[in-house]
Amino acid sequence: MVIIMKKNAETATLVVDIGNTNITCGIYEQEKLVRFARFCSSIHRTADEYFSLLIPLLNSKSLNKINNIIIGSVVPELMRIWMHLFQKYLTAEIWEINALSHLGIKYKVDDPSFIGADLIANAFGALKKYHSDCIIIDLGTATTIQFISKEGSFEGTAIAPGLKVSSDTLFEKAALLSQIEIVSPSVLLGTNTRDALLSGIVNGHAYMLESYIQNIKMQYPNCLNIITILTGGIADLIYPLVPSIDIVDKTLTLDGFYLAYKTINH
Repeated sequence: MVIIMKKNAETATLVVDIGNTNITCGIYEQEKLVRFARFCSSIHRTADEYFSLLIPLLNSKSLNKINNIIIGSVVPELMRIWMHLFQKYLTAEIWEINALSHLGIKYKVDDPSFIGADLIANAFGALKKYHSDCIIIDLGTATTIQFISKEGSFEGTAIAPGLKVSSDTLFEKAALLSQIEIVSPSVLLGTNTRDALLSGIVNGHAYMLESYIQNIKMQYPNCLNIITILTGGIADLIYPLVPSIDIVDKTLTLDGFYLAYKTINH
Protein backbone atom coordinates (compact mmCIF):
# COMPACT_ATOMS: atom_id res chain seq x y z
CA MET A 1 0.00 0.00 0.00
CA VAL A 2 1.28 3.48 -0.85
CA ILE A 3 0.04 6.62 0.90
CA ILE A 4 1.17 9.66 -1.06
CA MET A 5 1.98 12.90 0.71
CA LYS A 6 3.87 16.00 -0.37
CA LYS A 7 7.30 15.15 -1.70
CA ASN A 8 10.56 16.68 -0.51
CA ALA A 9 13.47 16.92 -2.93
CA GLU A 10 16.07 15.82 -0.37
CA THR A 11 17.56 12.39 0.05
CA ALA A 12 17.15 10.88 3.53
CA THR A 13 14.77 8.00 4.26
CA LEU A 14 13.13 7.18 7.59
CA VAL A 15 12.31 3.52 8.27
CA VAL A 16 9.98 2.59 11.14
CA ASP A 17 9.43 -0.99 12.35
CA ILE A 18 6.54 -1.18 14.83
CA GLY A 19 6.55 -4.31 16.98
CA ASN A 20 4.65 -5.46 20.04
CA THR A 21 7.51 -4.69 22.44
CA ASN A 22 9.71 -2.18 20.61
CA ILE A 23 9.56 0.37 17.83
CA THR A 24 12.82 0.61 15.89
CA CYS A 25 13.58 3.59 13.67
CA GLY A 26 16.45 4.16 11.26
CA ILE A 27 17.70 6.95 9.03
CA TYR A 28 19.16 5.89 5.66
CA GLU A 29 21.36 8.23 3.66
CA GLN A 30 23.05 7.20 0.41
CA GLU A 31 21.61 3.70 0.93
CA LYS A 32 23.32 3.27 4.31
CA LEU A 33 21.85 3.11 7.79
CA VAL A 34 23.47 6.10 9.49
CA ARG A 35 21.45 6.33 12.74
CA PHE A 36 18.87 4.27 14.56
CA ALA A 37 16.87 4.36 17.78
CA ARG A 38 14.62 1.97 19.69
CA PHE A 39 11.61 2.85 21.88
CA CYS A 40 9.23 0.78 23.96
CA SER A 41 5.90 0.20 22.24
CA SER A 42 2.89 1.71 24.01
CA ILE A 43 -0.55 2.47 22.63
CA HIS A 44 -0.91 5.00 25.45
CA ARG A 45 1.67 7.39 23.99
CA THR A 46 0.42 10.11 21.69
CA ALA A 47 1.88 11.10 18.33
CA ASP A 48 3.39 14.17 20.02
CA GLU A 49 5.09 12.03 22.66
CA TYR A 50 6.55 9.68 20.05
CA PHE A 51 7.79 12.65 18.03
CA SER A 52 9.61 13.97 21.09
CA LEU A 53 11.41 10.61 21.29
CA LEU A 54 12.31 10.89 17.60
CA ILE A 55 13.88 14.35 17.91
CA PRO A 56 17.40 13.08 18.83
CA LEU A 57 17.29 10.85 15.74
CA LEU A 58 15.69 13.44 13.48
CA ASN A 59 18.06 16.34 13.97
CA SER A 60 17.22 19.46 11.98
CA LYS A 61 19.50 18.44 9.11
CA SER A 62 17.95 14.99 8.70
CA LEU A 63 14.44 16.30 9.23
CA ASN A 64 14.76 18.60 6.24
CA LYS A 65 16.25 15.85 4.06
CA ILE A 66 13.60 13.15 4.59
CA ASN A 67 11.58 12.58 1.44
CA ASN A 68 10.43 9.00 2.06
CA ILE A 69 9.11 7.14 5.07
CA ILE A 70 8.90 3.34 5.05
CA ILE A 71 6.81 1.70 7.74
CA GLY A 72 5.86 -1.83 8.74
CA SER A 73 3.70 -2.67 11.72
CA VAL A 74 2.18 -5.61 13.57
CA VAL A 75 0.21 -3.31 15.92
CA PRO A 76 -2.69 -1.59 14.12
CA GLU A 77 -3.37 0.96 16.89
CA LEU A 78 0.28 2.08 16.89
CA MET A 79 0.18 2.29 13.09
CA ARG A 80 -2.62 4.84 13.38
CA ILE A 81 -0.69 6.88 15.96
CA TRP A 82 2.45 6.95 13.81
CA MET A 83 0.51 7.86 10.69
CA HIS A 84 -0.84 10.85 12.61
CA LEU A 85 2.72 11.72 13.64
CA PHE A 86 3.90 11.67 10.02
CA GLN A 87 1.01 13.79 8.83
CA LYS A 88 1.53 16.34 11.59
CA TYR A 89 5.30 16.72 11.61
CA LEU A 90 6.83 15.45 8.35
CA THR A 91 6.46 16.15 4.65
CA ALA A 92 7.26 12.96 2.76
CA GLU A 93 5.88 10.03 0.82
CA ILE A 94 4.84 7.16 3.08
CA TRP A 95 5.26 3.55 1.97
CA GLU A 96 3.76 0.70 3.98
CA ILE A 97 5.44 -2.66 3.47
CA ASN A 98 3.45 -5.83 4.10
CA ALA A 99 2.77 -9.24 2.55
CA LEU A 100 0.73 -7.63 -0.22
CA SER A 101 3.67 -5.51 -1.40
CA HIS A 102 4.95 -6.54 -4.84
CA LEU A 103 8.35 -7.92 -3.89
CA GLY A 104 8.52 -11.06 -6.01
CA ILE A 105 8.20 -13.35 -2.98
CA LYS A 106 6.19 -16.53 -3.52
CA TYR A 107 3.93 -17.70 -0.69
CA LYS A 108 2.46 -21.15 -0.04
CA VAL A 109 -0.93 -19.70 0.88
CA ASP A 110 -3.64 -18.09 -1.24
CA ASP A 111 -3.96 -15.08 1.07
CA PRO A 112 -0.64 -14.01 2.62
CA SER A 113 -2.11 -10.88 4.21
CA PHE A 114 -2.00 -12.47 7.70
CA ILE A 115 1.82 -12.73 7.57
CA GLY A 116 3.45 -10.09 9.78
CA ALA A 117 5.30 -7.20 8.17
CA ASP A 118 8.40 -8.01 10.22
CA LEU A 119 8.51 -11.55 8.77
CA ILE A 120 8.26 -10.12 5.26
CA ALA A 121 11.07 -7.64 5.95
CA ASN A 122 13.30 -10.33 7.46
CA ALA A 123 12.72 -12.72 4.57
CA PHE A 124 13.23 -10.09 1.88
CA GLY A 125 16.22 -8.54 3.63
CA ALA A 126 17.91 -11.95 3.97
CA LEU A 127 17.20 -12.78 0.33
CA LYS A 128 18.65 -9.50 -0.95
CA LYS A 129 21.63 -9.29 1.40
CA TYR A 130 22.81 -12.92 1.34
CA HIS A 131 21.50 -14.39 -1.97
CA SER A 132 21.10 -17.85 -0.46
CA ASP A 133 18.60 -20.20 1.13
CA CYS A 134 18.10 -18.65 4.57
CA ILE A 135 16.81 -19.63 7.97
CA ILE A 136 16.00 -16.42 9.85
CA ILE A 137 15.56 -16.36 13.62
CA ASP A 138 14.15 -13.17 15.15
CA LEU A 139 14.27 -12.83 18.94
CA GLY A 140 11.48 -10.47 19.95
CA THR A 141 8.22 -10.63 21.88
CA ALA A 142 7.85 -13.88 20.00
CA THR A 143 10.74 -15.90 18.67
CA THR A 144 10.14 -16.56 14.98
CA ILE A 145 11.97 -19.13 12.87
CA GLN A 146 11.37 -18.88 9.13
CA PHE A 147 12.82 -20.24 5.90
CA ILE A 148 13.05 -18.56 2.52
CA SER A 149 14.66 -20.20 -0.49
CA LYS A 150 17.14 -18.41 -2.71
CA GLU A 151 14.44 -18.45 -5.40
CA GLY A 152 12.24 -16.31 -3.15
CA SER A 153 9.84 -18.99 -1.90
CA PHE A 154 8.55 -18.16 1.59
CA GLU A 155 8.36 -21.70 2.98
CA GLY A 156 6.78 -20.88 6.33
CA THR A 157 7.38 -19.84 9.90
CA ALA A 158 7.37 -21.24 13.42
CA ILE A 159 6.34 -18.87 16.23
CA ALA A 160 7.32 -19.55 19.84
CA PRO A 161 7.04 -17.44 23.00
CA GLY A 162 9.99 -15.09 23.20
CA LEU A 163 12.66 -15.67 25.81
CA LYS A 164 11.63 -12.67 27.90
CA VAL A 165 7.91 -13.47 27.63
CA SER A 166 8.57 -17.02 28.77
CA SER A 167 10.70 -15.94 31.72
CA ASP A 168 8.25 -13.23 32.80
CA THR A 169 5.43 -15.78 32.78
CA LEU A 170 7.51 -18.19 34.88
CA PHE A 171 8.29 -15.52 37.48
CA GLU A 172 4.64 -14.47 37.58
CA LYS A 173 3.25 -17.98 38.04
CA ALA A 174 5.86 -19.48 40.38
CA ALA A 175 5.48 -18.01 43.86
CA LEU A 176 8.92 -19.05 45.12
CA LEU A 177 10.89 -17.75 42.10
CA SER A 178 12.12 -14.17 42.08
CA GLN A 179 12.80 -12.30 38.86
CA ILE A 180 16.45 -12.23 37.81
CA GLU A 181 18.48 -10.42 35.19
CA ILE A 182 18.69 -12.56 32.06
CA VAL A 183 22.37 -13.09 31.23
CA SER A 184 24.42 -15.90 29.74
CA PRO A 185 24.35 -18.97 32.03
CA SER A 186 27.66 -19.99 33.58
CA VAL A 187 26.74 -23.64 34.18
CA LEU A 188 24.51 -26.25 32.60
CA LEU A 189 23.07 -27.52 35.91
CA GLY A 190 22.74 -24.92 38.63
CA THR A 191 23.37 -25.52 42.31
CA ASN A 192 21.36 -22.43 43.27
CA THR A 193 18.08 -20.97 42.05
CA ARG A 194 19.62 -18.21 39.97
CA ASP A 195 21.96 -20.50 38.00
CA ALA A 196 19.24 -23.11 37.57
CA LEU A 197 16.85 -20.48 36.17
CA LEU A 198 19.43 -19.01 33.82
CA SER A 199 20.29 -22.43 32.42
CA GLY A 200 16.67 -23.42 31.95
CA ILE A 201 15.57 -20.12 30.43
CA VAL A 202 18.54 -19.26 28.22
CA ASN A 203 20.01 -22.69 27.42
CA GLY A 204 16.50 -24.08 26.94
CA HIS A 205 15.75 -21.42 24.33
CA ALA A 206 19.10 -21.98 22.61
CA TYR A 207 18.61 -25.76 22.44
CA MET A 208 15.14 -25.25 20.96
CA LEU A 209 16.61 -23.02 18.24
CA GLU A 210 19.46 -25.42 17.44
CA SER A 211 16.97 -28.27 17.08
CA TYR A 212 14.79 -26.23 14.75
CA ILE A 213 17.76 -25.33 12.56
CA GLN A 214 18.85 -28.95 12.23
CA ASN A 215 15.32 -30.19 11.50
CA ILE A 216 14.70 -27.50 8.87
CA LYS A 217 17.94 -28.49 7.14
CA MET A 218 16.84 -32.13 7.16
CA GLN A 219 13.48 -31.15 5.70
CA TYR A 220 15.19 -29.41 2.77
CA PRO A 221 18.00 -31.83 1.83
CA ASN A 222 18.38 -30.31 -1.65
CA CYS A 223 19.36 -26.95 -0.14
CA LEU A 224 23.05 -27.52 0.47
CA ASN A 225 24.19 -24.03 1.49
CA ILE A 226 21.57 -22.79 3.93
CA ILE A 227 22.65 -19.70 5.87
CA THR A 228 21.23 -19.23 9.37
CA ILE A 229 20.76 -15.59 10.42
CA LEU A 230 19.99 -14.34 13.90
CA THR A 231 18.42 -10.95 14.58
CA GLY A 232 16.59 -9.22 17.42
CA GLY A 233 17.47 -7.35 20.58
CA ILE A 234 18.99 -10.28 22.52
CA ALA A 235 20.86 -11.81 19.57
CA ASP A 236 24.24 -11.24 21.27
CA LEU A 237 23.08 -13.29 24.28
CA ILE A 238 21.87 -16.29 22.27
CA TYR A 239 24.44 -16.38 19.46
CA PRO A 240 27.30 -18.09 21.38
CA LEU A 241 24.92 -20.84 22.53
CA VAL A 242 23.60 -21.92 19.12
CA PRO A 243 26.41 -23.48 17.06
CA SER A 244 24.51 -23.53 13.76
CA ILE A 245 23.98 -19.77 13.57
CA ASP A 246 26.17 -18.30 10.83
CA ILE A 247 25.44 -14.57 11.00
CA VAL A 248 24.18 -12.06 13.54
CA ASP A 249 22.46 -9.22 11.66
CA LYS A 250 20.78 -6.89 14.14
CA THR A 251 19.61 -4.45 11.45
CA LEU A 252 18.09 -7.11 9.18
CA THR A 253 14.48 -6.01 9.70
CA LEU A 254 15.14 -2.32 9.07
CA ASP A 255 17.31 -3.18 6.08
CA GLY A 256 14.57 -5.45 4.76
CA PHE A 257 11.99 -2.67 4.88
CA TYR A 258 14.39 -0.29 3.16
CA LEU A 259 15.36 -2.80 0.45
CA ALA A 260 11.67 -3.57 -0.13
CA TYR A 261 11.00 0.12 -0.71
CA LYS A 262 13.96 0.33 -3.13
CA THR A 263 12.67 -2.69 -5.05
CA ILE A 264 9.16 -1.28 -5.37
CA ASN A 265 10.58 1.98 -6.71
CA HIS A 266 12.92 0.52 -9.34
